[in-house]
Amino acid sequence: MTTILTPAQALARYKEDLNVRLADNRMGVLPGVIGTVYFERGSQPEVRQGILDCFDRFDELFGEHLKGGKDTDLGKFTKRTPAGVEKIRRAIVDTPSYLEVSVIRSSSTDQDTAAEYSIQTLTGIAADEDYVSPKGWKAYKGQESGLSYLKFNVPMDLVATDDGIAQYENFLRYVCGKLVVQGGYGGLSPVLAYSYHRYMPQEWALAERFSGLEIDSTAHLQSKEYDPVSYEGESVDHMTAFYSGLHPGAKVGRWGFIKGVNWYTILGELFVDRLGGEAAIREALNRPDIHIERIGSCLLIRAGDFPRLGAPEEGLPESYVFVNSVLRVLRDPGPDALHTYIPDLPSADTKNARAWATRFDLPGAAPIPEPPTVVPQPVKREPVRLNVRGGSPCPEAGWWHTPAKAGSRRYFEAGEIMPAIEGSPWGETYWHWSPSER
Repeated sequence: MTTILTPAQALARYKEDLNVRLADNRMGVLPGVIGTVYFERGSQPEVRQGILDCFDRFDELFGEHLKGGKDTDLGKFTKRTPAGVEKIRRAIVDTPSYLEVSVIRSSSTDQDTAAEYSIQTLTGIAADEDYVSPKGWKAYKGQESGLSYLKFNVPMDLVATDDGIAQYENFLRYVCGKLVVQGGYGGLSPVLAYSYHRYMPQEWALAERFSGLEIDSTAHLQSKEYDPVSYEGESVDHMTAFYSGLHPGAKVGRWGFIKGVNWYTILGELFVDRLGGEAAIREALNRPDIHIERIGSCLLIRAGDFPRLGAPEEGLPESYVFVNSVLRVLRDPGPDALHTYIPDLPSADTKNARAWATRFDLPGAAPIPEPPTVVPQPVKREPVRLNVRGGSPCPEAGWWHTPAKAGSRRYFEAGEIMPAIEGSPWGETYWHWSPSER
């Protein structure tokens, strides 16, 4: 019989193994639950207001624990008075768009102690004037430098209860509703101190032992992976034009990939489209233990009712393996290292990171396709008019009906939730396309 550990059971069995205690009894690494998202237009005032809303909501939920932080990238990580907290808040919305926002609120008051509760962001910037490269390509005033990121963590014992899981999930939904999310993930992860470099070997050792743990200490360096770009010219070093995004007919600079699968995998429109659209994803992942939810610009895919540690006696979490079997084609076939260089100690270097990224792949799985070198023309798809299960968003505006209810024919807008009919003798509700209004 397969062993499945709930977060409470996993903590009872492995709590000491998941901690790294320093000589002075402070914690360098803690078991936590993270949420990491990469989002667009982080330089813009309305988006920075959305970031502030996320920080304020996190404070409403967990403010009693938040004692420290910093308000600039090179600022000191210190204990924060109310005035210091306000300085962090003002930095988010008052920093000019041509400068990055790099702030943290944390339960730790120093950079060498791992925080049970933390929220942080690093934004892109917008060009403050037009720029013409000596090579001939142009960047225009207001052009965004790339994706921004926001990450939060809470202690693993929070999700040992149903109420705690609900708190985590509701906040993740809130973040995805406030920001234009291109991609992200959430689940169990070692939480390292802000001075994370010294703890990367321990992070690798834990991730190698427990398959459900995310390696995420360098999440701030991963935003480019989710951010495609294209160009014209002989090479990246000799561009005549540069495009933020994939311009049809241009050469691919970065194709854009997801990092992988965890308890929550978050897909923006770019990745949803690559899998054939939302209805196709719902059909491919149609299983009772897989929950799919549309929030704002992204799709949240949850593998199981609670996050899994993936302890040795559990083996690979089967729900993660199932979701990965559909989403794996979105990964980079040759990912880079997840740790910076560490001499003499095992870490998530390029070789180990590539093995880790494939941990949920089934034996004999086909190689992930290499991305194209030239951006293809957009695929013109026929309208999606397959049967749609009740509780799912409508894939195309128009008239639909279900045999689960007499006289059910009605007009749905695209994205509108198509209801499930309770107690119908037909069983599960499926809506069918009706060609035209009668």
